[in-house]
Amino acid sequence: MFNNINDIMNFILKWKVQIIIAISIILIGVFLIFFKGGDISETNLNNDLVNTSNNDSKISNQGVNNHHKNKKGVDDNLDKKDSENKTVLVDVKGAVEKPDVYEMKSSDRVNDVLKKAKLLKEADVTQINLSEKLTDQKMINVPSKNDVNKNSSSPPSSINSNGKNSTQNKVNLNTATESDLLNIPGIGPTKVKEILEYKQKNGQFNSVDNLKDIKGIGGKTFEKIKDYFTV
Repeated sequence: MFNNINDIMNFILKWKVQIIIAISIILIGVFLIFFKGGDISETNLNNDLVNTSNNDSKISNQGVNNHHKNKKGVDDNLDKKDSENKTVLVDVKGAVEKPDVYEMKSSDRVNDVLKKAKLLKEADVTQINLSEKLTDQKMINVPSKNDVNKNSSSPPSSINSNGKNSTQNKVNLNTATESDLLNIPGIGPTKVKEILEYKQKNGQFNSVDNLKDIKGIGGKTFEKIKDYFTV
């Protein structure tokens, strides 16, 4: 095609515009391939970094949330355990070998403290809820079967010529149960509660006159009920 250099030069001069355009197109194509591809790679790299950072953040947040949940669960369990292991004082009286104030746990039952107090053979636990949980300052007065038999076999209350209750059926203030006290005329649930609380606080009644020390029992009320009691 070309015999010498002059032929080449003539060809270039003749087609220089087309040659320049072709070379420009080639250079632009090379530029776009390398630099555009670099931008795409950099963009993809940045996107990958962002996605990785977001994933790490999610994992970190999830770990923190799990830590808080686990910590809260542990704290709740500890609070519950502390509540169940709270120390309470329980006063046990009546038909037991060892009447005393016992130090127990709030998770214990009535049956647990009665095992320590040792029930007498004549103890009557049919009216006691042995499965009840213990509470602080609780008093348990265990009735005797002998008392129950005595009450059931005794004749109806008799009234003497002065209108007073005979001594045969008087209720002992130191051994009386709630039901015994409720059977006394003029004694309602409120006064029964006050009488039992007085006995719990002071240990026992030294005299029937101690009833006058109880809130709600004035002189007139005392005169009406005193002959129903003994100590």
